[in-house]
This record gives sequence, structure tokens and C-alpha cells, in this order.
Amino acid sequence: MLTDKPQFKQGMEVEAFLDTFFQYRGWQIVRTTSHEERVLCLGDRRFTKEDNTYLVEYKSGIQTAFTGNIFLETISVDTQNKPGWVYTCKADYIFYAALLNGKILIFVPSDLRARIEALKRSFKVVKTNHAQNDGYNTHGVIVPLAYAERNLAKSVIHIETRAA
Repeated sequence: MLTDKPQFKQGMEVEAFLDTFFQYRGWQIVRTTSHEERVLCLGDRRFTKEDNTYLVEYKSGIQTAFTGNIFLETISVDTQNKPGWVYTCKADYIFYAALLNGKILIFVPSDLRARIEALKRSFKVVKTNHAQNDGYNTHGVIVPLAYAERNLAKSVIHIETRAA
């Protein structure tokens, strides 16, 4: 079952952290419906503060602390040639949580789409071969965190991390 897999549990922990982090800063956060998230690709959350409402997709970049890179998914399921979130995300923003690096990178999906072909030519394109994928691979572009901060992110939120 999907919920038994470590990657799923880790993602849920990151989502809970982001919800708490932004609620503490005055945002009202509501989960999008399954249809809005999976079919319409509108993101995971609806953020509201005063008269502003934004759709936000959460991405967990836990591996960034170990690799120094972010992963921009271009193919979600290669056996079905299903496009990755770089192409499909219709949210207003993507919050890429590199929490172990103490950073949340904020991307505008249309900006990533406009640059992804150039990024494919400049950086390594890889495919995953994770056991949790049940016979398919996910493909994406590996981009150095420092490059993503300077050249791709609309903004970067620095968070304090401390040992428990």
C-alpha cells in the first residue's frame, strides 16, 4: 500500500511542516480536493490571507541536503509517457521544501516550463529506479540548488533548522 512507503510518509511530514509554518504566518490553508489535485493539477493547497488566494503545489526536496541538487520532474510515469509536474502543474506556485538545507524555494510553474528545455541541455537528465515505483521510472532534470536559488526561484524563504 502506498501509505506504507517511506517516501509517502516523508512527504506527509513535509506537508505538515509547511502547513504549520505558513499558518503561523497568517495564511489560512485548505487542502484541495482529490479532483482538483490529481485531475485538474491545481496543487495541494489553497492559501488565503486577507483578499489574496493562491493555489500551491508542495514538493519535498529532502534529498537536496545530500546531493546539493533539486529534481525537476519531467516524466512522472515512463511506461505511460505521463508528463511530470514541471509540465502539468497549474498551481500559482510550487513550494519546493529543501528543509534540511533550511530553505523553501518558491517557483512559478509557467516560468519553469518556459525554461525546462534549456535546463535539459545544461544539466543532467536522469531517471529514477526506485523500488516504490512498481515497475516504472520517473525522469527529471538535476539542477544545483545554488543555481535554482539564483536563476529559477521567484523567491527563497530561509528557515531556521535546529537539532532536536
